[in-house]
Amino acid sequence: MTIPIDGEPGYHQKAAPRAAVVVPYWDFWESSVGPDFRSDRENLLRSVGDLLGERNIDVVWQGLVDGPEQGVRGAEEAAARGPEAVLVVQSMAVPPSHALGLLDHLPRPVVIWAVQRSAVIPADFNAGHVTSLGATVGTPMITNMLHRTRRAFELVVSPEGSERGAAEVADRLRAAAVATRLRRARLARVGRPLDGYGCVDADDEELGRSLGIEVVALTPHDVLRHYAAVDDAQAASWRQRVVGSFEIEPGPEDDLDRSLRLAAALEALDREGDFAAGAMNCHVPEIRFGPDPGLTPCFGLGCETTRGVPWTCTGDVLTAVAMLVAKQLSGAALYHEIEAIDFKTGEVAVANSGEHDLDWCSDGRVPKLGPNPWYDADQRTGYRAHFELPTGPASLVGFAPQPEHPSGFGFVVAEGEITGRELPANPTVGGVFRFSNGSVAEAWARWTASGVNHHSAISPGHLASAVAAVANFANVDCTVV
Repeated sequence: MTIPIDGEPGYHQKAAPRAAVVVPYWDFWESSVGPDFRSDRENLLRSVGDLLGERNIDVVWQGLVDGPEQGVRGAEEAAARGPEAVLVVQSMAVPPSHALGLLDHLPRPVVIWAVQRSAVIPADFNAGHVTSLGATVGTPMITNMLHRTRRAFELVVSPEGSERGAAEVADRLRAAAVATRLRRARLARVGRPLDGYGCVDADDEELGRSLGIEVVALTPHDVLRHYAAVDDAQAASWRQRVVGSFEIEPGPEDDLDRSLRLAAALEALDREGDFAAGAMNCHVPEIRFGPDPGLTPCFGLGCETTRGVPWTCTGDVLTAVAMLVAKQLSGAALYHEIEAIDFKTGEVAVANSGEHDLDWCSDGRVPKLGPNPWYDADQRTGYRAHFELPTGPASLVGFAPQPEHPSGFGFVVAEGEITGRELPANPTVGGVFRFSNGSVAEAWARWTASGVNHHSAISPGHLASAVAAVANFANVDCTVV
C-alpha cells in the first residue's frame, strides 16, 4: 500500500500478461523469395518478442510453426509455461492447419497480428513480394477457420515496425489475459445485498456459467473471525503503513484502530481464500451495527482494491466484476456513483461512501485519512481515505444483466475525462467527470439505459476497446456509450 511515485498523474502498473507467440510458416513458395526466407521469419518472431517485452508482455513461449504436427508440439511446450493468451503473427500465406495444430490444443484467447513487412507496395512488386508481403492472404485463411468454429479472436493489422500496431497488440493481449483470469477468478460474497437492492445482485450459478467465475458465499462471521485474529503487533504494523502513506486527520484513536484491524482482517481473508475480488454488505448486526468492530470497513475495502483485489459494498457482485476487469486493464479502479449532473458545464460528480484506490492518487499529493463523515451519526465512525482524482482521460466500466444476449450478461463502458474541477467539501475520494460523446444529459441517459445499476468502476485511461475485447473473449455482451 504505497502512494504512486511515477512522474505522471495517476501512475499505475499493469499486471504483465503471459503470452505464447507463434509465427506460421510455409515453404511451398519459398523459392520465389530465396533461401533466406525462413531466417527472415525467424527474425520477425524474435523482433515481435522484443517489442512485446518492451510493452510489459511476458512472452513465455515463442516458435515458428511450419506444419500441423509442429503446431501440436508447440502447444504442448507452451501449455507447460502457463500462457494466458496466444498471439498468431500472420505474415504470409500459410495453410490454416499449421496454426490450428497449436490453437486446437491450447484453449486460450487468440490475438491475430497481420504484419506486412513493408508499409508500401514497392514499385518493383513481383512474385517474391506476393509471398513475402502476404499477410493479407494468410490472415483470412486462419480467421476463416476461427470464425466458422465460433472461436473469438481479436485482429490487429499494421506494417512491421508500427508503434501503433505493437501498442494495439499489447492492449489486446492484456484484454485476453484479463478474460483468462476472469474465468479462473474466485469472488467472495460476504452475506447478501442490502435489503431491497436487487439491482446489485445476480445469481451465483448464472455468473459462473457465463464468465467461469466462482462466487464463494461467506458470512459476516467469517469477517469477524479474521478480525478477532488480528493481534496488537499486526495492528501496529498497519498503523506504521498508514502513517507513511497518509496525512492522518484528528479522530477517535479507537475507531482508527478498529478500521486498521478490519483492513488487516480483509487482507487475511483474501489471502486465505485466494480471492480476486469481493462484495460485502457491512450494514448488518455483525459488522457495522455490532459491538465490535461496530463500524464500516470502507478503508479496508480500499486497501484491498489498492493491493489488486477490488471490493465493493452493499453486496454488489455485478460491480465487483466490473472493478476486477477495470483494475486489471488500467491498474486502478474506484468504486463510485454518479452523484449529480452539472447541466451548465456538462460534467457529473463522482464519489462514494468511503472506498478508495491509492493507485489512482495524484502524484505529489498526500491523501488524507480521517473519520468518515457519512457515518457521523453512528456510535463509532470508521475511517476513510480522501483525495481528488487527477486530471486526465478516464472511463466508466459497469457490468449488468443483459437478457437479450445469450450469455445473460455484458459490460458497459463510457469514455471521458476527469476535468480537474475540485469539490473540496466532497467527503470521500471523487472528482468531476465529463463524457466524451454527446451532451451530459444524452450520455448519462445512454449510460443508464444500458442496464447498469447505480454503482460502477471509474479508471484512468480510455478503455472502450480493451473492455470490448475482454467481452469478446469472455463471450458476453458489451455496450460502448
